[in-house]
Amino acid sequence: MKKALGIAAAIGALLVVVVTAWTMRGTLAPGAAPSSDPPSATAPAGRNPERTPRADTPSGATSLPHTEEPDAYATAVAETLFAVDTRSLDPADYQDVLLADADPGLSETGRADLEALVAARIPADELWQRMRANEQRSTFEAGDVWEPGSWAQVVTSGQAEPGWAMRNVTGIETTTYVEAGVEKTASRERTVTIGMRCPADGADVDRCHLVLVGATVVP
Repeated sequence: MKKALGIAAAIGALLVVVVTAWTMRGTLAPGAAPSSDPPSATAPAGRNPERTPRADTPSGATSLPHTEEPDAYATAVAETLFAVDTRSLDPADYQDVLLADADPGLSETGRADLEALVAARIPADELWQRMRANEQRSTFEAGDVWEPGSWAQVVTSGQAEPGWAMRNVTGIETTTYVEAGVEKTASRERTVTIGMRCPADGADVDRCHLVLVGATVVP
């Protein structure tokens, strides 16, 4: 029987991990808002249940790598989140890439939590169309990847399930857009927390799978 992994509730638990261990179980916390500067998303992007991923998907929305290395996997997830091209792709293209790699051990609640977290990280359709009108696209160059100190405490206390891993990824997002007929570029630092399940003793996976896209950056 699958373990119930309620992922969004894990975020709230991690915020007080110095007091209580994070269990990564539960339900989505009401009113949980994204932070660490998601790209101006104010509502989950709409999804067409009949659409399929495009064959001409550029590098920012390719499938995630099949790897056993948490650092490499977390970096790839961050690149998918931050390196978006609105000119030819839709929000659902990026959501599909991330959700296609969800941990197969997630419960229905856990899956719903992950879907909500991913949707909060991708601009909503209305905003996406405004970005597209400006020919907006971004690249992301990862700099640092590290295990949050609070997560290390969860692991050493024995509260982590087999294979659970967490990484913070920081890098530079460079956005190019057209304003009044002039192409402009802006850069800013972005950080995101990625939770995953990777191969380990007792973990029923042969590669890393997505479990969490943090609404906040876990310290």
